[in-house]
Amino acid sequence: MVEPPEDLSAWHKKIAAWKKADPLDYDHDFDGILPQHAIRELWRLTKDRDDVIITTGVGQHQMWAAQHYKFRAPRRWASSGGLGTMGFGLPSAIGAKVANPDMLVVDIDGDGSLLMNIQEMATCHCEKVPVKVMLLNNMHLGMVVQWEDRFHAANRAHTYLGPIDDPEAIGQGDGLGPENRYPDFAAVARAFKWSASHVWEKSELTGAIREMLDCPGAYLLDVQIPYQEHVLPMIPSGMTVRDVIRE
Repeated sequence: MVEPPEDLSAWHKKIAAWKKADPLDYDHDFDGILPQHAIRELWRLTKDRDDVIITTGVGQHQMWAAQHYKFRAPRRWASSGGLGTMGFGLPSAIGAKVANPDMLVVDIDGDGSLLMNIQEMATCHCEKVPVKVMLLNNMHLGMVVQWEDRFHAANRAHTYLGPIDDPEAIGQGDGLGPENRYPDFAAVARAFKWSASHVWEKSELTGAIREMLDCPGAYLLDVQIPYQEHVLPMIPSGMTVRDVIRE
């Protein structure tokens, strides 16, 4: 076993230089809610607590959570990593909450991933497991959309998750997502006896997150986000860090 060096200052200096050269940032002036902003706001409202566990599904939301929720303690992050286990977020949140009943457990999820195991909402209600889900909902398989946009001339291969006659499905929408959301995740959550709400106005996001956090029972917050937002930086398939895409 190789022992780590006692002095890590050179390594930390190198990391600091990388962070300065390529900071994780986003468009703070965007009128709607960007996913990075939603995650940072969740972090801001919970950063003074030491009892928070974050879980995720798989996709862009998973990567944004890793980038923008600033973890400060071990065993506070549950994700399937590179295994690509869509649907991991809600069941892992349930497990974390059962194992740590006095902690706040929030699943940062995407609409595609949540649909994989949405029936576990029944588990939460029937077994009295009060987890929270902050759903970053772009009505698309966002990670696949990003690859379509970057490498396949934005040709869509069933990555839009709404009805096929919606303007967005045929390329005639405003690019931010359809006015009529499908499915209505808040209605689905209420059918499982959860508390739930939608938020699409940036000015209302903080209050909506606080309401979710303050709810004593299971709660789903459906956050409307644009599907054009990409996770950056990214490394194309088969490439190395020398080929990283920054913008």
